[in-house]
Amino acid sequence: MNNKALIIAALLFMLPVMANSQNDLSAGSENQTDEQIIYGFVRGGFFINTDKNDNKVDVPSAYTDLALKIDAGGEMFRGYGDIRFRYGVEFGEPVTRIDIREAFVSAGGARWELSAGQKIIKWGRADFTNPTQKLSPQNLISRSMDHEDMDMGNLLLDLKWFPSPVFSIEAVAIPYYRSSTLLIEPLDLPSYVNIRQPGQLITGKDMFTYAAKADFHFSGIDFGFSWFDGYDPLPGVMLNKFVIDTTGLFPVPEADLEMKPYRIRNAGFDFEASAGSFGIRGEAAWTIPKLSFRTHEYVPCEEVKWVLGTDYMKGNWRFTAEYSGKYIPGFTETTAGSFIGSELDPALLAMLLATPGFDIEDYVRQQVGSFNRLYNYQVERSYHSGSLRIESDLFHERLTPSVTVLYNFTSHDLLLMPEITCKPSDGITIYAGGNFLSGKKGSVYDIVDEFMNCFQAGIKLSF
Repeated sequence: MNNKALIIAALLFMLPVMANSQNDLSAGSENQTDEQIIYGFVRGGFFINTDKNDNKVDVPSAYTDLALKIDAGGEMFRGYGDIRFRYGVEFGEPVTRIDIREAFVSAGGARWELSAGQKIIKWGRADFTNPTQKLSPQNLISRSMDHEDMDMGNLLLDLKWFPSPVFSIEAVAIPYYRSSTLLIEPLDLPSYVNIRQPGQLITGKDMFTYAAKADFHFSGIDFGFSWFDGYDPLPGVMLNKFVIDTTGLFPVPEADLEMKPYRIRNAGFDFEASAGSFGIRGEAAWTIPKLSFRTHEYVPCEEVKWVLGTDYMKGNWRFTAEYSGKYIPGFTETTAGSFIGSELDPALLAMLLATPGFDIEDYVRQQVGSFNRLYNYQVERSYHSGSLRIESDLFHERLTPSVTVLYNFTSHDLLLMPEITCKPSDGITIYAGGNFLSGKKGSVYDIVDEFMNCFQAGIKLSF
């Protein structure tokens, strides 16, 4: 029996066992009271940046959103939905879309809960980096005043069991694959490069993903162990075809690329504790791809990641700091420069083609692999990063200024996010902030900073 059948059989077997163990279900459903709550928001915003070529101010993104949410049901059965309607422009392209962000039904008792449908599940306890979180994809180029809008849902089956107050188990089955949206998607690629993006859902029989997590809750500390076996929500770039037209004066290349999912196993640990006035959180994960990066350019290297963070509150001020690290077992140096983010040198290309026995397609495949290593921060054997957020609540929480800084000490990538939120009255939120990315030549942030650096502002009315 394969993994898919084992997980589904286990979930279906555990459900009646846990249902029969409940003492509170024998009263019947006639005494349950149903309720239905409909709420949501309307908001609008825009993003401003400066064109590097002419230094003119540009508005590449502007939007208006309508969100409708429903929370309905009784004591045993509940349903939740979050539907978003957007009209506007994103990175200069008109956008009109409807997103079902979440839509699922839950059934449960005192010791169990089963959910099915489109749902966002976030594992891990750290604030900025979550190496144990592999269940939900993210839109890394989300144009929104709410950071949580980056999170995307998956069609899944989620089973939770609470056998005791200090111990709980969660099992998740995801039959289809939904990809994250990468930072490079708005990148203006050369005319000879085509990238095929993954569909909304990849429904092949071998795309099944499953995961499990055990949590422990004791006085002063919570911790958990997790296991993920399936497809990483962050796909890699694969070379499908590379050809060169040599009939002209200079060789003219053509490259077809594809965003390709890859299977991994991810073992994780996370915890949260308190020490006086300080909260302490941490995570660690060991990620092992099924295929090797040596033979499949879109697959990342095996890696071990860890995170340790703390938060502290003094009066109206909150401070959150975090350190994260990464180590690449079996590390090898990249053999070619990154294919994306570098300019084509026709003279160098002509010289390489004139070399006897030179395999140009294999060389380009190595370049694509080098980009994947760059994007996944695997160009060096180890990485070290630091993050800091300082924020405050002023005027009875009507005004909330904050600044967030993330810096990678190894790659020298810097992200600075100053923000201020104002709530002049109930239901009204006014937001202003910005993103500033900086990196050394050829780094990830150097590649994307032109379209990701911005000032943004927006207003939201909640109802």
